[in-house]
Amino acid sequence: MITHVGIIDQDPVRLITPLLDEAVPADKMVFIGTEKQQKQYDRLASILIPRNIIVEFFIIPDIINVTQIRQRLNQLADQLKQDSRDVWFNASCGLRHRLLSAYEVFRSFDWPIYVIEPFSDEMCWLFPNDREQQQVQDRIQITDYLTIFGARCELSDNPMPESLNDQLWELGQRWASSALELGPGLATLNYLATTCRKEQILHVELSEKQQGYKELGTLLTDLEETGLATYHDGILTFKHEEARRFANGEWLESLVHCTVRAIQNELPTIQDHSLGVQVYRKIGEREVRNELDVATIVNNKLHIIECKTKGMRDDGDDTLYKLESLRDLLGGLQARAMLVSFRPLRHHDLVRAQDLGLAIIGPDQLGDLYTHLHEWLKGAGGEAHNPA
Repeated sequence: MITHVGIIDQDPVRLITPLLDEAVPADKMVFIGTEKQQKQYDRLASILIPRNIIVEFFIIPDIINVTQIRQRLNQLADQLKQDSRDVWFNASCGLRHRLLSAYEVFRSFDWPIYVIEPFSDEMCWLFPNDREQQQVQDRIQITDYLTIFGARCELSDNPMPESLNDQLWELGQRWASSALELGPGLATLNYLATTCRKEQILHVELSEKQQGYKELGTLLTDLEETGLATYHDGILTFKHEEARRFANGEWLESLVHCTVRAIQNELPTIQDHSLGVQVYRKIGEREVRNELDVATIVNNKLHIIECKTKGMRDDGDDTLYKLESLRDLLGGLQARAMLVSFRPLRHHDLVRAQDLGLAIIGPDQLGDLYTHLHEWLKGAGGEAHNPA
């Protein structure tokens, strides 16, 4: 039996990812933690048990007393020596005093010790020093990743047929490429679709002024040609709720998600992706829901993409702070986030995004969305030939 051992901390993703690698032997995982970390252990265990990996929680005292921690870890080492054929210590996580204490104990038994390097996601051997580094396979999925950080999620079922998806991607690319010219027309279309949502109907009458908007007319023709809506005698009628949502801004989310899927053909480090992920987190006794417009896992790191078709004049700071908060809460230290905006951004918003470590794709870049997204996703590190 090969047993891995690691210390739970606030960002324990790198304790899980090597265990999902088919090239890394693993029969059992022992998580070291304090009693307060029981819930974290339960979440980690829920990911590994269905994969037929035995799990165990070894409790250490929640004190800053290296002597007592080392004594407890020596008890664990004696137990492992009897139960396991081979023991590997994953030194990627843990508070410094716990990690160094554990390293000293496990090193005294000449057991292999490795760390998962955060950017490259390589398994690097601290002992023995003659083992070659290896890339950790990209196996973790969105649901697993969010589970680690105490969230549950619902992945949306795409109701659109594949043939229509291709049409919508082409339509989204056409609208995105003309973002600056079509901006006012799309703002009006968004308003009309929002009116339908509020009144819970699928048709809306355009005012005489709206009927004269040239850009809006172009968009309505596009919707008719795609079969998403009809426009007759000043009445716009959406074919179904999915079509209304598409016009209400989901066209940009669909475009971004389809582009991520296309990039995956060239960048196999993209291992999972989803559109419209509903995320639920417990805060005290209540459950808080958030939606991730587009979520993807690249090189074992969560990537969140927020898509915005409205201007940010009134809620720019709120949008950026919320995106930063979700990135940190749901993805840990290695997670990345991006805002894709159809409307021009203020200089203030661009500076704030940079301060928060958020990537930005604005309207003047949407025409080359594939290139900009590819460059950002490639920045997650890893090796392009790594199997997904």
